[in-house]
Amino acid sequence: MVRAPIPDLASGERRLEGAVAHYLARVLRLGAGDAFVGFDPVRSLEASAVVVKTDPDGMTVRFEDAREAAARGPRAVTWIQGLAKGDKCDAVVRDATELGATRIVVAQTERSVVRLDAARASARQARWTRIAQEAARQCGRSDAPAVEPFCAWTEAIAGVEPAEGARFCLWERATEPVGPALFEAIARGGPLAFACGPEGGLETGEVERWMDHRLVGRADAADRDSRGSGARCRTRDGRRDRAVKSR
Repeated sequence: MVRAPIPDLASGERRLEGAVAHYLARVLRLGAGDAFVGFDPVRSLEASAVVVKTDPDGMTVRFEDAREAAARGPRAVTWIQGLAKGDKCDAVVRDATELGATRIVVAQTERSVVRLDAARASARQARWTRIAQEAARQCGRSDAPAVEPFCAWTEAIAGVEPAEGARFCLWERATEPVGPALFEAIARGGPLAFACGPEGGLETGEVERWMDHRLVGRADAADRDSRGSGARCRTRDGRRDRAVKSR
């Protein structure tokens, strides 16, 4: 079934223009009488819809009553990404969405080569939000992750809620695989949080600040783009520490 992100989804007729209308009418060539599913990426709702008519500037569609989305992230998953060069953050946002992230934060780190002023940061956030919504549509999710405003590393860390769950900081100097700690955290349930540096990885002080930010449970691991990566890990009850790596 064709799917499209529809902000403020509600029953009744509605005029669609812009990128969504272009995708439905021009790319997929939907016409009067064709059906699709609209989903609200913020409120996790979806509704069956039918095209009433199309015109050169857009289309009119009719939505049925909105219902709770069938495909949603099963748990809260935060991904904190150090600002990287080029379009690498675009790919991270896309992949994180497809893997179930519910919240994405791109942060300035000491090794981030790119520097964003307020205007560029706002434009990037808007772009990453669109990418997240499109990735949600493509993978069948009816909710898209919230893409938070660009911020400093310390601010991104402080935004992780102190709730039960596990944290993984992906760092290139850890020594053990992340797998066992991650599987254990998934089996326990609860939210997950991941943090990853840019191309050059994270400074030791940034990893230490991550570990000093206390949660009920935490686990830290390695730069996902490095083969010999890892960091320190603590189980939810805090009974043990060990080093882990992502591969």
